[in-house]
Amino acid sequence: MFKRILIPTNLADGLPRLVNFIPQLAVNGLEKVIFLHCCHIEDDFERIRQREKQLTKARELLTVDQSQFPPGLTAEVIIETRRAVDVILEVIEQHQIDLVLMSRPARSLLDEKIFGSTTIDLIQRTKVPVMIARPHLFWVMTSEELALRCQHLLRHVMIPYDHSPSAQHLLQQIKTLAQEAPPHPLAACTLVWVINNSGQQDLSANQKVKEAETILAEIEKELAGLGLRVKTITKVGTPVTEVEAVAHELDIHAIGLSSAAVGKIWELSIPSFAGEILRRSAYPVIYFPPSGRG
Repeated sequence: MFKRILIPTNLADGLPRLVNFIPQLAVNGLEKVIFLHCCHIEDDFERIRQREKQLTKARELLTVDQSQFPPGLTAEVIIETRRAVDVILEVIEQHQIDLVLMSRPARSLLDEKIFGSTTIDLIQRTKVPVMIARPHLFWVMTSEELALRCQHLLRHVMIPYDHSPSAQHLLQQIKTLAQEAPPHPLAACTLVWVINNSGQQDLSANQKVKEAETILAEIEKELAGLGLRVKTITKVGTPVTEVEAVAHELDIHAIGLSSAAVGKIWELSIPSFAGEILRRSAYPVIYFPPSGRG
């Protein structure tokens, strides 16, 4: 499922470090890695000088040594001077990209609306999964730690699940990934179902928990039959808070999400679960586009 990965970087997000760990990324089944830097600056004299400095820096930081690559693995660097999201979408199409890996600092929904966000703009338009990690994940790790992290990119994925259409679509994507011939990145998953009580005592909560556990037990059998290690958890509470708490307790590498609501204007009044996790989570998030977009 993930053979060709695109890594867009602004050079300050930690992602340029990955040029030294491409063989480790390839352990996940990758065959091609593309690094992309876009320097979109308006054409006046002073800004053109700034752009040239930025382009020179990009060429220096994104130098790839392919001499130690295993057979079948290639890498490419693309440097552009156009708007990032437009170039990203073009590269996805032209190079048949399967996965985009981006780095994004934690930001509020209001910040996104005022200043814009390349990541949010992209996930509203792309047809391929996008993995979003915080810059500190790449900044603070030693080379040894980062090498291991690259090898275990999606080894254990946590799946917030509530049996909604978007959750079922996410589950299907996980199944598809697990059915791929090895090597593929996935070895384990944990499904977390939070019964939302919105801070109120709900007399039917126990019944809802039982129903959730019954559904999760069936899913566990399916996923285990695909060779995955599977754990299921049910909670009662506020979904975002409970999912974050469970993530802190588990040995996960990413949180899986799928939603058509992320970044919509009405999120200002009714924030979506997926949007809140994407903005708040300290853990990498892999976002699968909603059903029908492909």
